[in-house]
Amino acid sequence: MILKRVALGAVLAAALAFGGPDGGARLVEAVKPEAAAGGVPQTPAVAVRPKALDVKGLDRRIGRYLAGRVSGAGIMVLDRTTGLSYGFRRNEEFVTASAVKLDILMVLLQRRQKEGGRLSADERYDAGIMIRESDNKSADRLFLRAGGATGVNAVNRRSFGLKRTTAIDARCLDLLCWSLTSTTPADQVRLLQRLFTGPLSEANREFVLDLMREVVKEQKWGVGAAALEGDAVYNKNGWMTHQRDGDRWAVNSVGRIEGHGHDLLVAVMTSHNPSMGYGITTAERLVAEVADAFRKTSGP
Repeated sequence: MILKRVALGAVLAAALAFGGPDGGARLVEAVKPEAAAGGVPQTPAVAVRPKALDVKGLDRRIGRYLAGRVSGAGIMVLDRTTGLSYGFRRNEEFVTASAVKLDILMVLLQRRQKEGGRLSADERYDAGIMIRESDNKSADRLFLRAGGATGVNAVNRRSFGLKRTTAIDARCLDLLCWSLTSTTPADQVRLLQRLFTGPLSEANREFVLDLMREVVKEQKWGVGAAALEGDAVYNKNGWMTHQRDGDRWAVNSVGRIEGHGHDLLVAVMTSHNPSMGYGITTAERLVAEVADAFRKTSGP
């Protein structure tokens, strides 16, 4: 926390939605996947082609809802099961707040992996409290060990394919300014995809997912609001007041909802909220609306 801050026929792959310049949504057709290094498909197989996603309906409902809110908001969702994806203002830029802690951890893991090593005991401890509890001081330490903004930006572009995510080197009051990293919902879903498509090892991927599943109860809002009973939820949230936005709140949630025939990677980001609770309400409404539409693409 920061204050004042997934057969028959070919296997189908998941891909990110690429819409028009207005930032609207597009239905992505599932395509045949490239194999991973070991010849393993990048996404799980699907037995039947999914029903069409109601993109126009989603655009209308979300647009209508946001017209009655003061929040600025964008969302990107990718279903690894069906290969369908949806984005609303997916390329709009937002500050990450503590959601960037997931990125910091993945960058550090990639760096240690490339060096032929792994996290030290102290780094693993810091990673645990940084993700599960959103501890800020541990984020400071791991951000520096990840190479600061220069190191994070380099790995994001070279290894994770994030072209619109930028960290800065500066100090914000008593903390480093990793919370002011700028990003987009689309980039955050790309980051989540990299947990499954490399370059992180299976062990490192499971380490990250385990921590995201163990986030403390008080921080399970956002992505988790769209989960059905029995779904597995993995998330990392971020929230802070932003001085450049008139001390309004940035409230974000990134993660995964797995179960009931779907494997949704989700990034919802909001800005200009008068309170943290207001931002959570906006974020959860968007996630629930989109998750419901994705569930209607399967079944009878």
